[in-house]
Amino acid sequence: MFGLFTITKEPKLMTIIRGAIVGVVGIVFIVLGCIDIAKINAKPIDLNETHMDWNQLHNGQHVEMDVNVLIGQYMYTTENGSEVSRDYLMPHMVYDSHNDRYYVDRVIGVKVNKSSGDFDTAEAIVDNTVDFFFHQTEDYEFNTVTIHVDGYLQKLDDDQMKYVKQAMEAAGFTPHDIAAMIVPYYICDNSSSGPVLLGIGIFCLLLGGGVALYGYKKNPL
Repeated sequence: MFGLFTITKEPKLMTIIRGAIVGVVGIVFIVLGCIDIAKINAKPIDLNETHMDWNQLHNGQHVEMDVNVLIGQYMYTTENGSEVSRDYLMPHMVYDSHNDRYYVDRVIGVKVNKSSGDFDTAEAIVDNTVDFFFHQTEDYEFNTVTIHVDGYLQKLDDDQMKYVKQAMEAAGFTPHDIAAMIVPYYICDNSSSGPVLLGIGIFCLLLGGGVALYGYKKNPL
């Protein structure tokens, strides 16, 4: 970050200021790390709740649900030529008792990682969903195949939003439906950078304090 020669030869006040700046950076990292850890450790919102309004969701929320309906895949991610994750369209289902049918109210993304071992299960859910909606399989039960998702909401970037719209169009949704239904987030795993940020912050705080103390004790040049 800076050499011993530099802080030895520079004016006393400059060394103190340099240490204070590093310390402030450390405090910022500590605060960000604590916020991230608190976010992940917060009680998740259950998206399976009947009266859950998906329009009230926002970036960074900790959520969970048992996924039993998936419209289809809208993108995938590879590393070294091998798939590591797939992103699916997950609909919010609403039952219309008057017409005795289900309809799609909102759509959100959900990321399924290969490491979870759920690729095959996700594809089975997609097949069941297609059977129910497009082939009208009357004996389909939503809870026969599920994936439990526990993660946080991440805002879709422009490319992801484009893929979501293309996948919904391919599934038969109209442009009006697409604009009205998309919830601009996807659920990703609950891995946290909080501990890393916290560690960096503590290191910077201690380093800055040490540099400032050194500057305070040394004789002015």
